[in-house]
Amino acid sequence: MEKLIRFEQSMTRFLEFLITIVFFIILCITNILVIMRYGFNSSIMGGNETLNYLFIYTTALGAAVSIGKGDHISISYLVDKVQGKFKTLLNIIKYVIIGVVNAVMLWYSLPWIRSAGSFKAPTLQISMWIVQIIVPVGCSLAIIYCLIHILRQFIGRNRNGKQEVPHGSFAD
Repeated sequence: MEKLIRFEQSMTRFLEFLITIVFFIILCITNILVIMRYGFNSSIMGGNETLNYLFIYTTALGAAVSIGKGDHISISYLVDKVQGKFKTLLNIIKYVIIGVVNAVMLWYSLPWIRSAGSFKAPTLQISMWIVQIIVPVGCSLAIIYCLIHILRQFIGRNRNGKQEVPHGSFAD
């Protein structure tokens, strides 16, 4: 279990670093576009298109990371009211639902990429599969995080490897 927790933490750090780099690139391109537009009455061809595609990448990767950190959108009213094995069961159900939704999106994204991925981007003239591939990648990462969280619920460990629910996990 310790190796799995270290793997998850390493994966999260790597993805956060990658997202930070992409956000920094977005910031630089945005600043350059603003300076070019208002300072020189000019623009960079494909600049706005690049920003859109980079934003798609940060969204897909950020969604997976937020699931890994437990920061995803969640209505936890019921889960906060219960304790023990029922709370653990509700958490498992939550991650199963999130995993199934991502599995469905992954399943449908592959034919979508096959059918529309060969088209070229209007300005940059890159194949759209380069942009679209982040959808199944992000969904796959989200599924991995869900599986790790489900396993952790069975064992009763939190993200730091410490016992989370002393007498409420399925490991008891």
